[in-house]
Amino acid sequence: MKIVDLKSYIIKNPWKKWVFLEIVTDDGENGYGEATVYTSQFAVANHIKDIKNFIINKNPFNVRKLINEWFISSFNRNRDIVNISLMSGIESACFDLIGKHFGSTIYNLFGGPVRDRVKVYANGWYTNINNVDDWGKEAKKVINKGYRALKFDPFGDGSGFLDYEEYKKSMEIIETVHSVVGDRTEMLIEGHGRFNRATAMKIGKELEKYPNIGWFEEPVIPEDIEGLAMLSRSLKIPIAAGERLITSYDFTEMFKIGSVSIAQPDLINTGGITQILKIGAMAEANNIAMAPHQAEGPLNTFTTLNVDAMLNNIKIQEMFDEFAYPDWINQIVDVRPEVKDGYVSLPEKPGIGINLTNKIDDYIADESNHDFNLFSEGWEKRGFK
Repeated sequence: MKIVDLKSYIIKNPWKKWVFLEIVTDDGENGYGEATVYTSQFAVANHIKDIKNFIINKNPFNVRKLINEWFISSFNRNRDIVNISLMSGIESACFDLIGKHFGSTIYNLFGGPVRDRVKVYANGWYTNINNVDDWGKEAKKVINKGYRALKFDPFGDGSGFLDYEEYKKSMEIIETVHSVVGDRTEMLIEGHGRFNRATAMKIGKELEKYPNIGWFEEPVIPEDIEGLAMLSRSLKIPIAAGERLITSYDFTEMFKIGSVSIAQPDLINTGGITQILKIGAMAEANNIAMAPHQAEGPLNTFTTLNVDAMLNNIKIQEMFDEFAYPDWINQIVDVRPEVKDGYVSLPEKPGIGINLTNKIDDYIADESNHDFNLFSEGWEKRGFK
């Protein structure tokens, strides 16, 4: 079997354009993967021209060899986010094809699951916020859907420091959400790498008064792994980070110096299924929990759920699908995850467990479709009205 075609689809999701990939073999079999990169979607699709020689006429069943030869092909080992994300999508597409060929889910190809469902937390739920009280109203909707954990960034467009009024409002938002969800629902506080160490410490000390803080995520810029370690040693609340690290190599020092209690690798950013399983094993060996990041599209949701099924040290999985996807999502994919009592069942269909439909061409993006700016006023609406 040989790969004879590699297709890309850039989809005009209103807050972050999605990049879907499809490989096709000489006997007509296919596989899907996702390679979404924030603000670099066209770069990813165009990069296919540079690496086609590593893909076309190769056997998708030899996926490990294919990816390794690609990775080591240049002197700098191609560890830029565009290349790695495309690599992740193609690796996932190969595994999707293999699973379909044998009628097996990905997790069964790797030896079977260690659980039959995955605990999830809600994100993207705060897209209808106009004042502090709205945070409580929207949080209530999340709880009513059965979630027992939710994540949010209450810090607006803050960066570096927070002035008094910004800090006061942020704390009011957290208090408002807590007053609605109570102590039994985890609040996962998102920092988006906004702060210097002093500001992050000040916020972290304030968060310690809440018994339901699941973690403080990316409190400092992602490159500051020593700052993360300082916060981990100084605060009583867990520190989580890792979504912007690339491949398993970036996690080595973070785990070595104890920067985090919860690792958050993103399957697309880290190189694919085999890479994130390596990171999970490294984390387990260092007594660190895993909570994979997933803020991209529906294909990556299902690919990541297959990985979650195999991780011994999984804490919880991020879930955007129910809150931050457009209404027409059901037209372009054939299945959606169903959250019940805060959990999602494992994918059941062969491969990654989800397929694109022939409606995909109705939602192709162009250069006029812009991603939202995470550091601009009103970013939390993510393009939704």
